Amino acid sequence: MKNILILVFASVLAGCGGGDGANGPATPVVTPPTSAATVCGIEAGPKLLQGAVTAVHDGDTLTLSVAGVSHKVRLDSIDAPELAQPFGYVSQSALSTSVLGKSVKVAYAQTDQYDRIVGAVFTDNCQYVNLSQVATGMAWFYKAYQCEVSATVRQQFTQAQDQAVESRSGLWVQNDPEAPWFYRNGTEPVTPTCKSDLPAWASTTALAAVGATTAANSSTPVPGANGTAICYTGPRGGTYTLTATGSKNYGGC
Repeated sequence: MKNILILVFASVLAGCGGGDGANGPATPVVTPPTSAATVCGIEAGPKLLQGAVTAVHDGDTLTLSVAGVSHKVRLDSIDAPELAQPFGYVSQSALSTSVLGKSVKVAYAQTDQYDRIVGAVFTDNCQYVNLSQVATGMAWFYKAYQCEVSATVRQQFTQAQDQAVESRSGLWVQNDPEAPWFYRNGTEPVTPTCKSDLPAWASTTALAAVGATTAANSSTPVPGANGTAICYTGPRGGTYTLTATGSKNYGGC
Protein backbone atom coordinates (compact mmCIF):
# COMPACT_ATOMS: atom_id res chain seq x y z
CA MET A 1 0.00 0.00 0.00
CA LYS A 2 2.84 2.43 0.83
CA ASN A 3 4.43 1.87 -2.58
CA ILE A 4 1.11 2.50 -4.34
CA LEU A 5 0.63 5.83 -2.50
CA ILE A 6 4.15 6.93 -3.50
CA LEU A 7 3.44 6.13 -7.15
CA VAL A 8 0.14 8.06 -7.06
CA PHE A 9 1.78 11.10 -5.45
CA ALA A 10 4.58 11.08 -8.06
CA SER A 11 2.02 10.95 -10.88
CA VAL A 12 0.10 13.92 -9.47
CA LEU A 13 3.30 15.91 -9.03
CA ALA A 14 4.35 15.25 -12.64
CA GLY A 15 0.94 16.29 -13.92
CA CYS A 16 1.26 19.61 -12.10
CA GLY A 17 4.61 20.29 -13.73
CA GLY A 18 6.67 19.71 -10.59
CA GLY A 19 10.10 18.17 -10.54
CA ASP A 20 12.86 18.51 -13.15
CA GLY A 21 11.40 16.29 -15.86
CA ALA A 22 12.04 17.14 -19.50
CA ASN A 23 8.31 17.59 -20.14
CA GLY A 24 7.81 20.11 -17.34
CA PRO A 25 8.04 23.90 -17.88
CA ALA A 26 11.52 25.34 -17.56
CA THR A 27 12.24 27.49 -14.52
CA PRO A 28 12.79 31.13 -15.58
CA VAL A 29 16.35 32.29 -15.12
CA VAL A 30 16.81 35.91 -14.12
CA THR A 31 20.18 37.29 -15.23
CA PRO A 32 21.37 40.43 -13.41
CA PRO A 33 22.77 43.25 -15.56
CA THR A 34 26.40 42.30 -15.05
CA SER A 35 27.27 41.54 -18.68
CA ALA A 36 26.50 43.17 -22.00
CA ALA A 37 23.08 42.50 -23.52
CA THR A 38 22.92 42.91 -27.29
CA VAL A 39 20.27 44.10 -29.71
CA CYS A 40 21.01 43.89 -33.43
CA GLY A 41 24.59 43.02 -32.51
CA ILE A 42 25.02 46.16 -30.39
CA GLU A 43 25.78 46.12 -26.65
CA ALA A 44 22.79 48.22 -25.74
CA GLY A 45 21.26 47.61 -22.32
CA PRO A 46 19.72 44.99 -20.02
CA LYS A 47 16.11 46.24 -20.37
CA LEU A 48 14.03 46.24 -23.53
CA LEU A 49 10.83 47.92 -24.70
CA GLN A 50 9.15 47.50 -28.06
CA GLY A 51 6.39 49.73 -29.33
CA ALA A 52 5.35 52.41 -31.80
CA VAL A 53 6.81 55.91 -31.91
CA THR A 54 3.94 58.39 -31.58
CA ALA A 55 5.88 61.67 -31.37
CA VAL A 56 9.31 63.08 -32.09
CA HIS A 57 10.08 66.13 -29.95
CA ASP A 58 13.51 67.04 -31.33
CA GLY A 59 16.54 65.28 -32.76
CA ASP A 60 17.17 63.10 -29.70
CA THR A 61 13.84 62.70 -27.88
CA LEU A 62 10.71 60.74 -28.77
CA THR A 63 7.59 59.22 -27.28
CA LEU A 64 7.13 55.46 -27.42
CA SER A 65 3.73 53.81 -26.95
CA VAL A 66 3.86 50.32 -25.42
CA ALA A 67 0.52 48.58 -24.81
CA GLY A 68 -1.21 51.93 -24.51
CA VAL A 69 1.36 53.39 -22.11
CA SER A 70 3.51 56.32 -23.29
CA HIS A 71 7.19 56.48 -22.46
CA LYS A 72 9.43 59.49 -23.09
CA VAL A 73 12.73 58.28 -24.54
CA ARG A 74 15.99 60.23 -24.68
CA LEU A 75 18.41 58.69 -27.18
CA ASP A 76 21.64 57.89 -25.38
CA SER A 77 25.17 58.81 -26.51
CA ILE A 78 24.02 61.76 -28.63
CA ASP A 79 23.04 65.40 -28.26
CA ALA A 80 21.06 66.98 -31.09
CA PRO A 81 20.78 70.71 -31.77
CA GLU A 82 18.09 72.45 -29.77
CA LEU A 83 15.11 73.47 -31.90
CA ALA A 84 16.13 77.12 -31.59
CA GLN A 85 19.60 76.33 -32.99
CA PRO A 86 20.58 75.95 -36.64
CA PHE A 87 19.68 72.43 -37.85
CA GLY A 88 17.41 71.91 -34.83
CA TYR A 89 14.31 71.28 -36.92
CA VAL A 90 16.34 69.48 -39.60
CA SER A 91 17.57 67.04 -36.97
CA GLN A 92 14.03 66.58 -35.64
CA SER A 93 12.81 65.88 -39.18
CA ALA A 94 15.57 63.32 -39.75
CA LEU A 95 14.62 61.45 -36.59
CA SER A 96 10.95 61.60 -37.57
CA THR A 97 11.75 60.07 -40.95
CA SER A 98 13.56 57.20 -39.23
CA VAL A 99 11.05 56.32 -36.53
CA LEU A 100 7.77 58.25 -36.44
CA GLY A 101 4.80 55.90 -36.73
CA LYS A 102 7.11 52.90 -36.84
CA SER A 103 7.78 49.98 -34.51
CA VAL A 104 11.10 50.23 -32.68
CA LYS A 105 13.01 48.53 -29.90
CA VAL A 106 14.55 50.57 -27.08
CA ALA A 107 17.31 48.95 -25.04
CA TYR A 108 18.20 50.81 -21.87
CA ALA A 109 19.60 50.63 -18.36
CA GLN A 110 18.27 53.72 -16.62
CA THR A 111 16.03 56.75 -16.62
CA ASP A 112 17.27 60.30 -16.20
CA GLN A 113 16.28 63.00 -13.73
CA TYR A 114 13.33 63.93 -15.95
CA ASP A 115 12.00 60.35 -15.81
CA ARG A 116 12.88 59.79 -19.45
CA ILE A 117 14.18 56.40 -20.53
CA VAL A 118 17.75 56.86 -21.76
CA GLY A 119 18.41 54.21 -24.34
CA ALA A 120 19.45 52.90 -27.73
CA VAL A 121 16.75 52.86 -30.42
CA PHE A 122 16.60 50.23 -33.18
CA THR A 123 14.15 49.90 -36.06
CA ASP A 124 12.76 46.56 -37.22
CA ASN A 125 15.47 46.34 -39.87
CA CYS A 126 18.15 46.93 -37.19
CA GLN A 127 18.94 50.55 -38.02
CA TYR A 128 20.78 51.89 -34.96
CA VAL A 129 18.98 55.23 -34.87
CA ASN A 130 21.27 56.93 -32.34
CA LEU A 131 24.30 56.19 -34.48
CA SER A 132 22.50 57.21 -37.67
CA GLN A 133 21.80 60.66 -36.25
CA VAL A 134 25.52 61.17 -35.65
CA ALA A 135 26.62 59.59 -38.94
CA THR A 136 24.39 61.93 -40.97
CA GLY A 137 25.46 65.05 -39.08
CA MET A 138 22.15 65.42 -37.24
CA ALA A 139 23.65 65.18 -33.75
CA TRP A 140 26.89 65.20 -31.79
CA PHE A 141 28.43 62.21 -30.06
CA TYR A 142 27.84 63.15 -26.41
CA LYS A 143 31.28 62.31 -25.02
CA ALA A 144 30.44 63.51 -21.52
CA TYR A 145 28.49 60.25 -21.15
CA GLN A 146 30.76 58.00 -23.18
CA CYS A 147 31.50 55.62 -20.31
CA GLU A 148 27.84 54.57 -20.22
CA VAL A 149 28.40 52.59 -23.42
CA SER A 150 31.01 49.99 -24.31
CA ALA A 151 34.38 50.79 -25.85
CA THR A 152 33.19 49.22 -29.11
CA VAL A 153 30.16 51.49 -29.26
CA ARG A 154 32.26 54.52 -28.30
CA GLN A 155 34.53 53.77 -31.24
CA GLN A 156 31.56 53.50 -33.58
CA PHE A 157 30.27 56.92 -32.54
CA THR A 158 33.72 58.49 -32.73
CA GLN A 159 34.26 57.17 -36.25
CA ALA A 160 30.76 58.19 -37.35
CA GLN A 161 31.27 61.76 -36.14
CA ASP A 162 34.76 62.01 -37.65
CA GLN A 163 33.38 60.92 -41.03
CA ALA A 164 30.46 63.35 -40.78
CA VAL A 165 32.83 66.23 -39.99
CA GLU A 166 35.17 65.30 -42.82
CA SER A 167 32.34 65.09 -45.36
CA ARG A 168 30.65 68.21 -43.93
CA SER A 169 27.40 66.32 -43.53
CA GLY A 170 24.38 67.93 -41.90
CA LEU A 171 25.22 70.48 -39.23
CA TRP A 172 28.93 70.13 -40.02
CA VAL A 173 28.42 72.22 -43.14
CA GLN A 174 28.69 75.12 -40.70
CA ASN A 175 32.20 76.41 -40.12
CA ASP A 176 31.91 76.45 -36.34
CA PRO A 177 28.68 74.83 -35.12
CA GLU A 178 27.77 75.44 -31.49
CA ALA A 179 27.28 72.27 -29.49
CA PRO A 180 23.85 72.06 -27.83
CA TRP A 181 25.32 71.54 -24.35
CA PHE A 182 27.25 74.79 -24.71
CA TYR A 183 24.15 76.51 -26.07
CA ARG A 184 22.22 75.39 -22.98
CA ASN A 185 24.82 75.95 -20.29
CA GLY A 186 27.63 78.07 -21.68
CA THR A 187 30.28 75.59 -20.55
CA GLU A 188 32.07 72.53 -21.92
CA PRO A 189 31.56 69.39 -19.82
CA VAL A 190 34.52 67.25 -18.83
CA THR A 191 35.03 64.18 -21.01
CA PRO A 192 35.55 61.30 -18.57
CA THR A 193 38.27 58.69 -18.83
CA CYS A 194 36.60 55.28 -18.94
CA LYS A 195 38.10 52.69 -16.62
CA SER A 196 36.55 49.75 -18.43
CA ASP A 197 35.73 48.63 -21.95
CA LEU A 198 32.35 47.51 -20.62
CA PRO A 199 29.38 49.88 -20.44
CA ALA A 200 28.60 51.36 -17.04
CA TRP A 201 25.38 49.35 -16.76
CA ALA A 202 27.35 46.10 -16.96
CA SER A 203 28.22 46.64 -13.30
CA THR A 204 25.41 46.90 -10.75
CA THR A 205 27.62 49.25 -8.75
CA ALA A 206 28.25 51.53 -11.69
CA LEU A 207 24.58 51.40 -12.64
CA ALA A 208 23.58 52.58 -9.20
CA ALA A 209 26.12 55.39 -9.42
CA VAL A 210 25.02 56.75 -12.79
CA GLY A 211 21.36 56.35 -11.96
CA ALA A 212 21.44 58.17 -8.66
CA THR A 213 20.02 61.66 -8.31
CA THR A 214 21.85 63.91 -5.88
CA ALA A 215 21.43 67.49 -4.76
CA ALA A 216 24.08 68.45 -7.29
CA ASN A 217 22.23 67.13 -10.33
CA SER A 218 18.59 67.42 -9.34
CA SER A 219 16.19 69.79 -11.08
CA THR A 220 15.19 72.19 -8.32
CA PRO A 221 12.43 74.68 -9.19
CA VAL A 222 13.03 78.33 -8.28
CA PRO A 223 10.78 81.37 -8.81
CA GLY A 224 11.06 82.80 -12.32
CA ALA A 225 12.09 86.39 -13.02
CA ASN A 226 8.58 87.31 -14.12
CA GLY A 227 7.07 86.11 -10.87
CA THR A 228 4.85 83.48 -12.50
CA ALA A 229 7.04 81.12 -14.51
CA ILE A 230 9.09 78.51 -12.70
CA CYS A 231 12.76 78.22 -13.58
CA TYR A 232 14.41 74.83 -13.37
CA THR A 233 18.13 74.18 -13.07
CA GLY A 234 19.37 71.24 -15.10
CA PRO A 235 22.15 68.81 -14.14
CA ARG A 236 24.83 70.94 -15.80
CA GLY A 237 23.64 74.31 -14.56
CA GLY A 238 21.45 75.36 -17.50
CA THR A 239 18.10 76.99 -16.71
CA TYR A 240 14.77 76.54 -18.45
CA THR A 241 11.00 76.82 -18.02
CA LEU A 242 8.39 74.28 -19.05
CA THR A 243 5.78 74.95 -21.73
CA ALA A 244 2.16 73.80 -21.48
CA THR A 245 3.10 70.62 -23.37
CA GLY A 246 5.96 69.84 -21.01
CA SER A 247 8.75 70.85 -23.42
CA LYS A 248 11.78 72.72 -22.08
CA ASN A 249 12.12 76.38 -23.01
CA TYR A 250 15.73 77.40 -22.61
CA GLY A 251 16.21 81.12 -22.10
CA GLY A 252 12.76 81.49 -20.58
CA CYS A 253 14.06 82.38 -17.13
